[in-house]
Amino acid sequence: MTSFMLTYSNMKFSYCQHRHDAPDPKAPALEIKGLGVSYASEEKLALKDFDISVPAGSAMALVGPNGAGKSTLFKAICGLLPVRTGNIRVFGHPLGACHHRVVYLPQRSEIDWHFPISVLDLVVMGRYVYLGWFNRPQKRDIDIARHALKEMNVLDLADRQISKLSGGQQQRVLIARALSQNADLLLLDEPLNAVDVSTRQTVAEVLHKIKAQGKTVIVATHYYDQEEGRYDKAIYLKDGKKISGADHKEDPTHKDCDCT
Repeated sequence: MTSFMLTYSNMKFSYCQHRHDAPDPKAPALEIKGLGVSYASEEKLALKDFDISVPAGSAMALVGPNGAGKSTLFKAICGLLPVRTGNIRVFGHPLGACHHRVVYLPQRSEIDWHFPISVLDLVVMGRYVYLGWFNRPQKRDIDIARHALKEMNVLDLADRQISKLSGGQQQRVLIARALSQNADLLLLDEPLNAVDVSTRQTVAEVLHKIKAQGKTVIVATHYYDQEEGRYDKAIYLKDGKKISGADHKEDPTHKDCDCT
């Protein structure tokens, strides 16, 4: 992937009036203080008094059951949910500028897999943060997308409609889309949930490569017990609040999933 890495520093893009500033080399990849987040239709905070500091180049697990606030946190970091209290800084910069340095991989269930689009076209969408929505991808963008598919061992599926993919293939393609953005901070929501052994191994190898490149990875998971060796640190969430590891219990439904 290194041959496809791009550097965008102090540049403006046609679709964005903010500058793409270089990261502060002394700042954490992600720093959050006193964060409170709620959904538009709800007054109750879905995430409360949340603090975290994630060093650049590290891998962190965000552990907790469904409804703990993991996806809510990721969406707030990406600017998809309003911050009610506190603040978020990414590589030393506040939210509100272009988010080219952050890529969010949602859970597979949030994607419309019946949308009539090919695998390659879906992965190329990871380049739109640089292109804007009304500029056509160039050859270099296509090459980057194809390389990302190759990294995930699904280049042979490039022309297939996404509606024809299996669950494991879907996950690989989504990760390829995230890789094609070439972001510095990757937020992955349950990337290893209910996938086959081969996909789990491929994802683990790619995440190891990403970290070796100095990028920062935060992975939301239910099942830290089988993934512990992959991370530098774990943060535990329950009911929208950070808790200690001693207060956390693994989801007992883990024994029934097909991810071992």
